[in-house]
Amino acid sequence: MVSTIRAPFAASLFLLATSAAFAVTASKSDAAKDGWASQNGGTTGGAGGTEVTVTTIADLQKYAKMSGKYIIWVKGSMGSYGVRGNATEDVITLSDNKSILGLPGAHVNGNIMIDGVKNVILRNFAMEGPGACDNSCGTAAEGRKDAISIVNGATNVWLDHMDIYDGEDGNTDITKTSNYVTVSWVKFHYTSNSYASGTSGYSHRFCNLIGSDDTYTADVGKLKVTFYKTWWGEGVAERMPRARFGQIHVANCLFTSTDPGQSHCVRAGFKADLLIESNAFIGQNKPIDLYNNDFTAVTQRNNLFSNCSGNTAGSGTSFTPPYTLTLTAAAALQAEVSNASTGAGPTLTWATTGIIPAPGQLISYAPRVERLGAREILANPSESTVTATVWSSTGRKLSKDIVLQPGASADLPVVPGMRILKLSSAQGQESRVLSLR
Repeated sequence: MVSTIRAPFAASLFLLATSAAFAVTASKSDAAKDGWASQNGGTTGGAGGTEVTVTTIADLQKYAKMSGKYIIWVKGSMGSYGVRGNATEDVITLSDNKSILGLPGAHVNGNIMIDGVKNVILRNFAMEGPGACDNSCGTAAEGRKDAISIVNGATNVWLDHMDIYDGEDGNTDITKTSNYVTVSWVKFHYTSNSYASGTSGYSHRFCNLIGSDDTYTADVGKLKVTFYKTWWGEGVAERMPRARFGQIHVANCLFTSTDPGQSHCVRAGFKADLLIESNAFIGQNKPIDLYNNDFTAVTQRNNLFSNCSGNTAGSGTSFTPPYTLTLTAAAALQAEVSNASTGAGPTLTWATTGIIPAPGQLISYAPRVERLGAREILANPSESTVTATVWSSTGRKLSKDIVLQPGASADLPVVPGMRILKLSSAQGQESRVLSLR
């Protein structure tokens, strides 16, 4: 049997008093509240559906394509990204109404295919491809895969707090009438697994393509996409994003790519309607690429351009979003978005921590807190001894060590304010927030 205490503390919510920052607490039932994914009836994923925890790529593939609502907890590292240029990576194909949520340290290798489906949420895990390479690389040519593909009318999709890198083709492309998509608190980048820019015929560090072809007029009125608190980091040469058609909102994003072959950041392609606001471009080449001047409109406002070269001007008046965003001043954005504990990437801590076994798996349930009147009782249904302590948000220890044998329970101290419950066992460690009292 496998204990469900999670590891490591490095990804936990609780930070000692030496740091003022706390990781963001999230719920498995969160709906998209920012950007285009909050529209069209909203994006709720698998909220209210069956919960399973997967530890293998086979189980992730199985539950991702099941019919009905599912919350799929990803635990550990899984999948193969195959051979660069040969399109041999593992593929996870989703059906409607799915949430794939990463526990601390979750890492998926391969390709996630969001193809013609509705209401999908991906949060809090790393997604890695085999490395970017162009047509001359390997045998797949145009069969190369993105790390994440949103295609063929996929609707209401929310990617949040992820690290997405080394996609074979793009890191995340959104094409062919897909609509109502928000990408928030995501870091995109490339490593040395991707051919370096300037390697003729091989390099393809082209991150995000919106709209695949100027002649694909079915995209008219579609491709409503928001990039919010997104970070384009090291190794990105271009497409941050490159946009055709659509109404694309790039807001409060950070651009710090140091790729020597960088061509542009945001490219306004054919009939693109772009609102670019309150972003920080640091040391970038051509932050705003007006390309062939055949776009619909490009509005840029309140952006920071620090040590940049090339065009920074917009042209025309873009669309007005039907939603509002909370925007940080561009000058403060780099510190916020690049923060290793609270910024872009898989930095979430889950408010609910029960790990649910998939049918046939032998996974114990995590310790849980139950309320009985004014009492709070910690129960240990796992098969391992668990040690628990309660701390204040300022780092003050509120309880002695509470040692719970399997099946045992004990009262927790109830005091006003936010408290942090720290748990440890032979299998790992976890922190969780206790509700305010």
